[in-house]
Amino acid sequence: MNASKKSIAVFSWLTLSLAIALMLVPAGCGKASPSENAPPPDKAQLLLKARQIYYVLQNQGVKSFQCTIQPDWAKFAKFMTQNGTAVDQAKIALITPFAFTAVVDEQGNATATPFLATGGSVDPTVDQMVSGAKQVIEGFFKSWGSVVFTGIFAPSDDQNLAMVAQPDGIHFSQKTGEANVDIVLNRDSLLTSMKVTTTSSIIVMNPKYSKTDKGLLMTSLNSDINNGTQKVNFEVQYQTVEGFQLPGKVSYQVTFPTQAVSIEMSFSNYQIVKK
Repeated sequence: MNASKKSIAVFSWLTLSLAIALMLVPAGCGKASPSENAPPPDKAQLLLKARQIYYVLQNQGVKSFQCTIQPDWAKFAKFMTQNGTAVDQAKIALITPFAFTAVVDEQGNATATPFLATGGSVDPTVDQMVSGAKQVIEGFFKSWGSVVFTGIFAPSDDQNLAMVAQPDGIHFSQKTGEANVDIVLNRDSLLTSMKVTTTSSIIVMNPKYSKTDKGLLMTSLNSDINNGTQKVNFEVQYQTVEGFQLPGKVSYQVTFPTQAVSIEMSFSNYQIVKK
């Protein structure tokens, strides 16, 4: 996957999002160590089970969808300010009426388009905020969508994963572009940790799930970037739409060395295309 250039204002967050999207996998629930006397695990069986135990919208019958996303612009302004873009109250007033239409296609690719309910175009003075929010939204769908929309561990990737059994679990490693990825599954195929190392970042991710009668549904992801330089907590509150679990609210807690800021987005007006 080729990474596009990112604005400085959202670079760290999108590094995280890109890292998740590179492997198209979530990290899992609690750690488990294989028994020293247990037989060597079967790679194909582990990965097959890993493809079956998560809640995946496409497996439930969703082909594609679109929705409306409303950022909390006041909170987003604090995030932009922390990353070096000054945002005053006048800009917040200008940006507040803006929302986005997000379209997610069959491959999980998302396009976010800003709009004003009253019509009109983006004021040039808030271009950077709109661009930053667009990147955050599309980055969210790359990470969330690869887990909950299209599913994990595509069979075509199996041969590229090197497998080694270690005391803390079954390690799978792969080099993807400039990234070295190390993921750990236990013998029940739950992914317990994920580490992505690039030339500029070391990202360690730990997610959480809720159990549903249709599989494990990712609800949060705690990530450490560059040994505590930045931490990101990602949480999804779901809503039921036509029987499907879809985001209702997404919250990020971004922790810098001297400050913690939040990003929040609300999702509504879903239009679902079924298989």
